[in-house]
Amino acid sequence: MSFLSPFLLWGVLAASIPIVIHLLNRRRHRTVQWAAMEFLLKATRESRGKKKLKYLIILTCRALAIVALVFAIARPLVGGFLGWSGGKVDTVILVLDRSASMEQQSPGSRESKRASAIASVRKSLSELNSPRLVLIDSASGKAQDVPSPDALEELSSTSATDTKASIPTLISTAIDYVLDHSPGRTEIWVASDLQESDWSPEEGRWAAIRAGLNDLPQKTTLRILSLASAPKDNISIRVLASRRTEDELVLDLELTRTDSDGPAAIPITYSVNGTRSADKVTVNGQTYQFQKRLPLGTREGRGHGFVSLPADTNLRDNVSYFAYGEDSPSKTYLVSEGGEAPEWLELAAAPPGFDRSEATRVSPNSAHDIDWSSATLIIWQAALPDGPVAEEFMRYIESGGAAILLPPLGESDTNFAGLSWGEQSTAPQGQYFIISEWDQADGPLRNGLEGTQIPVPKLKAIKRREILGEATSLALWDDEKPFLVRKVIGDGSAIFIATLPDYTWSNLADADALLPIVQRMIEQGDNRFGSAFAAITGSRKSMAADGETRRRLDTHAKSTSSNAPYEAGVWQLGDRLLATNRPKSEDQWQILTTAKLNSVLEGVPYKLFEDAGESESLAREIWRAFLIAMLVFLITEAILCLQPKLKNTKS
Repeated sequence: MSFLSPFLLWGVLAASIPIVIHLLNRRRHRTVQWAAMEFLLKATRESRGKKKLKYLIILTCRALAIVALVFAIARPLVGGFLGWSGGKVDTVILVLDRSASMEQQSPGSRESKRASAIASVRKSLSELNSPRLVLIDSASGKAQDVPSPDALEELSSTSATDTKASIPTLISTAIDYVLDHSPGRTEIWVASDLQESDWSPEEGRWAAIRAGLNDLPQKTTLRILSLASAPKDNISIRVLASRRTEDELVLDLELTRTDSDGPAAIPITYSVNGTRSADKVTVNGQTYQFQKRLPLGTREGRGHGFVSLPADTNLRDNVSYFAYGEDSPSKTYLVSEGGEAPEWLELAAAPPGFDRSEATRVSPNSAHDIDWSSATLIIWQAALPDGPVAEEFMRYIESGGAAILLPPLGESDTNFAGLSWGEQSTAPQGQYFIISEWDQADGPLRNGLEGTQIPVPKLKAIKRREILGEATSLALWDDEKPFLVRKVIGDGSAIFIATLPDYTWSNLADADALLPIVQRMIEQGDNRFGSAFAAITGSRKSMAADGETRRRLDTHAKSTSSNAPYEAGVWQLGDRLLATNRPKSEDQWQILTTAKLNSVLEGVPYKLFEDAGESESLAREIWRAFLIAMLVFLITEAILCLQPKLKNTKS
């Protein structure tokens, strides 16, 4: 329980007034010993205990009536969200997560988490006498004044999107707003489903955010409205790649479902250039990748379409769009110390016959010259980066980039993305390090869509360097030490490989393993940057440039002009044909644990409230209940003060 006017609670001290008056009244009467009175006292001694109890109850009722009146005037609130602290709030800054995962329906409801959060916030602000409301939504990232809480549900800036959310960026924006506008007593309300990829708990800027919150000159409270219920009965579909081969369109597709109990036949609708078809795919397990070939006939040039699933508990991940045509080149930057390894790496990144693949060598000292915005893949074979280059490298990966990191020739004590290189070791004379197991369903060493296995066992190494840090191991040496690990960072990922494509180290240079590893990482990075026809919804590439107009081409849904840049679809942007889709991280349903939340906000006083998604007010005034309680106490006191009727006695 909290109070809108907590300073009035000092009035509770007035509850002592009846007690003080009672004590003063007792001192007003002197006790005079009188023989006749002794007989009367003796006659009434048996009922004296009951009378004392009666007086105590009367006194208690008077005191409680005053307390109830003071509580009612202080305007108490209940609901848990505001906790025990309180007071009049001048400004509420609402940080609203509008990511695609927020469209998941709450358990037992057909309302999305986003809609539920908006309804709860609107009702709560009405209970708080509608303080000034500032909205910072995750799609635009901009702060805007909202004239009334009732307008929240009508704004385009609170509607559904297919984007991701960067909660650290949004909280930083809220801090900047407080510093720039001095909005008085302020509360920052963060409404989010706590999806881990949106909170990015490993980002280094959380330290600056914690310092910023603690150093605000005005009293500011951080409250988190959590809608972290696990998704259920949901299936998502994603187009991993689309390409034209003569008169066919080849789609690489991925299905992911929340419930993986037993096989399930999932109906899929395909739409290519307005022509629709459908079939069913049987899925075992949680994730299933497959290939679909669709006829294009004699149609030339560019085209587009979508694949979709029947409605379930999240409509935003039931469709994925694609476009195809003559693609742009993929661009790989190779940062290397020199030697034999870069020769083979360059050949794997841009092999003969791959006219649309480019590889550019860069020395570690010139890494700041890399054009990160156009890079498809970064191969880093040198001591791990630090300083501004490392920061730029990390931002590149977070925004969907792909990276391969290989051991340096010398020692390296730098840490990057929580990983570092350990000691170099050499196999005993006449022996080799060999790979005993690897993930054949995921990662760059996975089997082909036809089930073809990469001949990883052919790899033999003489030298290797240990990989230190926490990451997902995708391949292990025969002594259980990692050969290849993957670190997912934001929408991109980096892989670390423990040996070099150098015949003084290993035979990794043989195309058996190196070529598929590099080409698959290029394919991953190309989905974000290289493809001329694909973009992440909300990214810079998906926005209309100066002079471009936006027009939706697909027939799956319609868009309003104000929200269109944040919606997935197939778009005509000037001369560009672009299919935009939600980020892959929105299909990763890991929820931020309480321990990680406490870690990122360590030292920051914050309140966490679990919202069940019932669109109820987060705080409710209960002053009427205290007024009723006061009346009950006063009536009880009046009844007890009534003199008992004298009994008629017969003479």
